[in-house]
Amino acid sequence: MKSFYSNGKVLLTGEYSVLNGSLAIGLPTKMGQDMLVENILNEKISWLSFNMNSEKWFECLFDLKSLNIIGTSDKNISLRLKKILKASRDLNSKFLKTGKKIITNLDFDYKWGLGTSSTLINNISKWAEINPYELLKKTFGGSGYDLACAEANSPILFSLNSGKEKVIPVNFNPILKKNLFFIYQNKKQNTKKSLEEYQNQNLFDKSTINRISKISQDLMSTSNINEFRKLIDYHENIMSSVLKIDSINKKFSDYEGSIKSLGAWGGDFFLAVGPEDSLDYFKKRNYKIGYKYADFIL
Repeated sequence: MKSFYSNGKVLLTGEYSVLNGSLAIGLPTKMGQDMLVENILNEKISWLSFNMNSEKWFECLFDLKSLNIIGTSDKNISLRLKKILKASRDLNSKFLKTGKKIITNLDFDYKWGLGTSSTLINNISKWAEINPYELLKKTFGGSGYDLACAEANSPILFSLNSGKEKVIPVNFNPILKKNLFFIYQNKKQNTKKSLEEYQNQNLFDKSTINRISKISQDLMSTSNINEFRKLIDYHENIMSSVLKIDSINKKFSDYEGSIKSLGAWGGDFFLAVGPEDSLDYFKKRNYKIGYKYADFIL
């Protein structure tokens, strides 16, 4: 039996603009997904997926040679998985020559947007011994920062230069961590759909990309919470103007701190920077899933 593991991810800065070359801060999470692969005698691929409560949430059976779906609990997920397996085989002709039983286990709720797809892509890439970024291009698309987080042991600065990924491990100032919180919005955002909508538009000029890159660099170096708040407010204002979407901080006008959207705007988690009892503030407003930085990020 073989075992693989990948970290989840949070995109702190550079949402959308990272696709156009801006510097982005990626944060690997303490939650991730593991994958167990076992040989079986018949020419089938048996797939079982379990959630954070060890409950089965997906299963599928493929024919080994054709990758046709023999049976499944969710046809759409099976079709996406088939696409990944086929692309993996295209990238490595020696991959998937014998029957397999695969079991995946998530440490987080798949609705949270922490990387159910990216951790899967990365785990399958390690199993198939292929380049994960090449597999991403053939399947879901995106910048690839999430794959960099999947393998990172610390926060990263990520950028794309002429389509080539650049990953720099960085230290995040621990002085601020007690004031950083990640709050779930109680709804899942379709990242793939958001990216497709964004890529149909030309939203970022060079000046805007440079400003976002500068914010990313400055956030990494500041140890002053007021300066940190100013930077994320600036980032939020830029993105709100570019995307023509109201910033989430308008929902919390009485919060004694700053709030920043994360990843695809409209769902998943947001960042709160403020008092040490911030989780209580959001729980009173029915945002019951929230984490302190130290409990959430590697």
